[in-house]
Amino acid sequence: MSRLCVPDNRGKKNRTSPVMSEDNRSISLAFEAFQPPENAHETVQICRPFAVLSKNAYSAAITLPLGCAYLASTLEAAGYTVSVLDALGADLFEIRKSPCNTYNYQGMSKDELLKLVDPNAKVLGVSMMFSQEWLPHREFIQAVKANYPDLIIIAGGEHPTAMPEYVLRDCAEIDYVVMGEGELTFLELVHAIFHGKEPRKIAGVCSIDKTGSFISNGLSLRIKDFAELPRPAWHLFKVDSYFHANWTMGISMGRNMPILSTRGCPYQCTFCSSPTMWTTRYKMRDPVDVVDEIEHMIKTYNANSIEFFDLTAIVKKSWIQAFCAELIRRDIMIPWQLPSGTRSEALDEETLQAMYDTKCRLLVYAPESGSQQMLGKIKKKLNLKQLNESVASAVKIGHTVKINLIIGFPQETLSDVLKTIRYGVKMAWAGVDDCNIAIFTPYPGSELYNQLRKDNKLPPPSDDYIRSLLVQFDLTKSTSYCQKVSGPTLAFWRIVGQSTYYLTAYLAHPRRIVRLLRHLHKPKFEVSNVFEQRIYDLYARIRFLRQTARDSCQKK
Repeated sequence: MSRLCVPDNRGKKNRTSPVMSEDNRSISLAFEAFQPPENAHETVQICRPFAVLSKNAYSAAITLPLGCAYLASTLEAAGYTVSVLDALGADLFEIRKSPCNTYNYQGMSKDELLKLVDPNAKVLGVSMMFSQEWLPHREFIQAVKANYPDLIIIAGGEHPTAMPEYVLRDCAEIDYVVMGEGELTFLELVHAIFHGKEPRKIAGVCSIDKTGSFISNGLSLRIKDFAELPRPAWHLFKVDSYFHANWTMGISMGRNMPILSTRGCPYQCTFCSSPTMWTTRYKMRDPVDVVDEIEHMIKTYNANSIEFFDLTAIVKKSWIQAFCAELIRRDIMIPWQLPSGTRSEALDEETLQAMYDTKCRLLVYAPESGSQQMLGKIKKKLNLKQLNESVASAVKIGHTVKINLIIGFPQETLSDVLKTIRYGVKMAWAGVDDCNIAIFTPYPGSELYNQLRKDNKLPPPSDDYIRSLLVQFDLTKSTSYCQKVSGPTLAFWRIVGQSTYYLTAYLAHPRRIVRLLRHLHKPKFEVSNVFEQRIYDLYARIRFLRQTARDSCQKK
């Protein structure tokens, strides 16, 4: 296969629809223009397949599928009959090893999912976030098409957006790929299918034509104001299923629910695929609108913790201060968390105090590297001194703080790696609660991925490459794309760095040891930070794997 690239038609006009004629698309006009045929009996089904983890993974976040919920609500608002096929919500405690013994699967199995495919569905939209899940999900899609050959299958999400041609050629059962921000593109595509119109000219849609040529119309055009989208259609999901375990992105409070206050990221870090998925256009909702949704989730679903899934939640100090003021005005005092990582520039002591006073209970910083020189090379526009000051203020105020670090960037030296390890230990002494040290992986859609492919330092996409992405939460992996540091060396320093960090974090702050021991003796284990959350994750997954094995033996 030839080297893949991501065509970009931002700024080009798509003349197939008046709604799509400009970069800023109107949601209300889309609902009006893309309605289903009168008396339509066929449905649209949206699927989030089972989770795929490395067999040695010590943890993984299992969360409500926010993207699927937005797709479902958009289609419903336009008048379509929608159902969801959520493998995790259907059977969250089903954890099993793959036949090849490479993965652990969590959620309803492929065979059980097939039984729930709606025979009256005309379109099946499959959400695909992580590239490392592609191989098992490909098998599922192939099985769906074999059983329902007339079903139109559309794939969307981070993975298909980054590798549209590869996905379509590697799985011919997929009819279309939606690239980028998907709600209105998916709606327009569904409308074209239901009305028998040609869908191949829709901005954001990719396909393989009858001659075998790859057809791409580039990224979906960004939505003018995504706050106008209807709220996620949680009524279609088994929301309560996600509240019976602690598998969440942040710290489990019992009934954690996700929210988005922004979309996109204005920065261009070379290891991140966000510019490919979202461009660098950063859009924020009005703080009042965000608090409206939080209030709705409290009243409707008894949410007692809110997790922000934003790529970069806090850029403007004025926004976060207005958000905190609105929470206080309405006397909404439930914990909220920023588990995805955020910037530090706007987080001075005044802002951090306002966040803490409104019950922000997890704050994740993402410095990525402890080497200022390395930060420049990966285009991470960050001043470590400024971040350190923000972290110190957050710890002093009482925030639970986590930092994310990465080692093994292609241009990194062993000296850079050691600077990052030392930086992590320094943060442990400073009172930071958690630290995750990851080994760099060239994810599709990122600038570094494209550069490695261009330099022939990364082979074309293949099953072996997809398997190599199973690095996160797996300390046994030692693949290196670093020119000067080997894989085994990176794996060694990752383990040393992670171990030293937590030894320092707990021995330098012995009250944490007392707290952990106290929690272990409670009937229901309580977590105080993400580290304890991950320990519980590991314990729970081992327990459910053993139960699955026992059940299998009993059936035999």
